[in-house]
Amino acid sequence: MTKRRNYTREVIAQRAAAYQAYRDHQGDEHDRPPMLRVMAGVGPGLPVAYEPRSKSDPLPWVEYNGDTGIGNWRYSGRQCWTAPVEKHNEIIAQQTIARSVYRRLAAAGIACEGWGDSAGTHARYTFADNSEVTWSGTDLYGAEVSNHHPIGEHGSLGAHWMQQEQHPYLEELPDFATGNYATDSAALVAWMIGLADRHGRRYQEHATEEDTDAALAWQQATGGFIATAADCLRYRFYPVDGRGTPAGSPGENWLAAYEVATPVFFQQPTGTTH
Repeated sequence: MTKRRNYTREVIAQRAAAYQAYRDHQGDEHDRPPMLRVMAGVGPGLPVAYEPRSKSDPLPWVEYNGDTGIGNWRYSGRQCWTAPVEKHNEIIAQQTIARSVYRRLAAAGIACEGWGDSAGTHARYTFADNSEVTWSGTDLYGAEVSNHHPIGEHGSLGAHWMQQEQHPYLEELPDFATGNYATDSAALVAWMIGLADRHGRRYQEHATEEDTDAALAWQQATGGFIATAADCLRYRFYPVDGRGTPAGSPGENWLAAYEVATPVFFQQPTGTTH
C-alpha cells in the first residue's frame, strides 16, 4: 500500500532547504539560489501562512487579506506549492505584514510614517508629547527585521517606545511573538492605540496621503484630538497620569498643554555667573 503523502510537510521542507541553501551560498551573488515561499489560491497565488488550528487541522494554511489582517481563506497542503521569492512583486507588496497594521492604526487616528529607507523598513510615530515609537516585524526564519516580508512569512512583531523629554526617562520594548499574524498584529494595534490615547495623537509629515486622510476621518467622526505642527510649536503636551496630574484635570487619557511659544525673560543681577 502506497504511503499517504504529507503535502504540508513537503512544502515546509522545500522552503527550509531553499532558505538554508540561500544562507550557505558563498559564490557570486547572481548565482545565489532563490529562497522559496509557500503559495496558494487562484492564478499566481498569494503567500499563505502555516497556522493550524489543531494538530490534525486539514486546512492549516491561511490566506490573509492584506488590508484588514483577517484570514479569509484556508487551504490544505495539497492545494499549496512553493515559488521563488522575487524582490519586486506587486502582489507581495499588497501582502506585507505592515500594510494591514498601517490601515488599522490610521482608522484609529494614528497615521504612521515609514522609516529606515525609502520603502519604509520600519514604521515610526511621534506622539503629541514628543515620545516616539518604532515597530517592525521579523520573518519566520528570524533573518529579516523589516516590514517588507509578506504575512505568509510572519514570525513576530516588535516595538520600541521611548520618552526622553522629561525625567524619569521611560521606554517599553514589547514583543508580539505568538507566530500567529492575526493575534500578533491585533496586539500591536491595541498597544499602539493605548499609547496614543495616553500620549496624544499627532500629525505626521511623512505619512501617506491615504493614511493621513483616514486619520482625519477618525478625528471628524469621533471629535478626537490630533495635534498639528503648529500645536506642537505652541504647546508642550504631557499625559495626565499618576506621575503629574495638574489641578483640575479631568482624569486619565487626557493631555495637559502648556504654552511655550512666547518666551519669558528674567533679569539676572549684575555679575551673576553661569
